[in-house]
Amino acid sequence: MLYIIDDQKDSRDAIKRMIASTGHKAAISEFSYYDEAWHAMDRELPDVLIIEIGVRNGNGMEFIRKMRLQHPDVRVLVFTHQDETLYAERALRVGAHGYLMKQATQAEFREAFLSLMRGDYYVSPLIEEKIMRGIAGQEGVDEVNPEQVLSNRELEIFVKIGEGLSSREIAEQLHLSVKTVETHRAHIKRKLNIRSARDLVQQAHEWVSHAYA
Repeated sequence: MLYIIDDQKDSRDAIKRMIASTGHKAAISEFSYYDEAWHAMDRELPDVLIIEIGVRNGNGMEFIRKMRLQHPDVRVLVFTHQDETLYAERALRVGAHGYLMKQATQAEFREAFLSLMRGDYYVSPLIEEKIMRGIAGQEGVDEVNPEQVLSNRELEIFVKIGEGLSSREIAEQLHLSVKTVETHRAHIKRKLNIRSARDLVQQAHEWVSHAYA
């Protein structure tokens, strides 16, 4: 049994076609929201769960963390629009077994999917190198790494600050109040030891530029 969680029907249909191309013939259940999949697990657990962590009105990372605590045998492939340089390591830390962006080729999807089916992990060569650099201590041990100290929402807002968005624009995109965004900005400044709003914008821009380089 396979689960697909994605709030876009076109994406779910594309995933089913790619699964079919691997020759895998297990039954597939598809869901638009995390809570739907969560309740379905009371009836039948999937062998592999393919999840978009950017589903609206939900927290994909928290869903993976909670689901893996309750059902540790379920293998999780994140298949998402969310940039791997920002979120892949975080997804692996909360329990995912693989991370693949939706720009991937069918051959890459096949490799990722079959890796999980046989009990292995999958990340792109770029992320594998990034993880190894971190293990080797080449990421700058004296610097505060936003990926390590910020919550998922804080990191999302930090990235948007680095992309040049105002608090109001961020609030509109994330369906939050401006006050909530401003509260997150204050928490980000405290966690990253940033004194001013100007320094926050500059540091966020520099970090995003490096992450996407």
